[in-house]
Amino acid sequence: MEIHAPEGPVHNWREFAVHIAIVTIGILIALSLEGIRESIHNRHVVREARENFSRELEINREHMNQEAPAVKQANKDLKALVADLPALAQHPGDLKKKIDAIHNPFYFFNLGSWQSALSTGALGHMNTDEVSLYAIAEEATRVYSNLQSDTMRAENNAVAYVESHPDPTPAELREASERLLLWSRSEQTLAYVVDQFQPEIEAAYKKAKQ
Repeated sequence: MEIHAPEGPVHNWREFAVHIAIVTIGILIALSLEGIRESIHNRHVVREARENFSRELEINREHMNQEAPAVKQANKDLKALVADLPALAQHPGDLKKKIDAIHNPFYFFNLGSWQSALSTGALGHMNTDEVSLYAIAEEATRVYSNLQSDTMRAENNAVAYVESHPDPTPAELREASERLLLWSRSEQTLAYVVDQFQPEIEAAYKKAKQ
């Protein structure tokens, strides 16, 4: 924005006032246009952020709705398996069959919209309640994904050990039992968290779709 002095000399207070008025009006118009441009830009940034949240949450919501019942069933099956370990230890083949029947889907959950909204400044132009819902959903997704990774490692450790010892010695059976217990505890934590994760994703998704 440039401000120019009067082109000719000012002879009286009236001319001075006119020049001041013209300059003032010019400044106000320039500031108004800049404000309108900034407002349009902010609305665009917020709209884009909401669309990103909506797409991401829709995928995560779909995956969670499929994963939640599977995780709960896996937790139930693992508890039963651990309870039957003394009997199954005498029949390693049956132990492997029961392990193979436990299904963990481990869906992939997307993360990225939150960081994108932070980098563009979109969150600063949303109301506090909306930002809070997205923040809770993002943190819940991150926590759940980390627990998924822990459970996957525990499962792989237990399954790989059982498969690599088809005719286990008593000591190897004890090791297999310990690994199965670790897997069961990790699965139990995942099943507990999924009940909290699911409604948080649902609430944020509904807000993004409004």
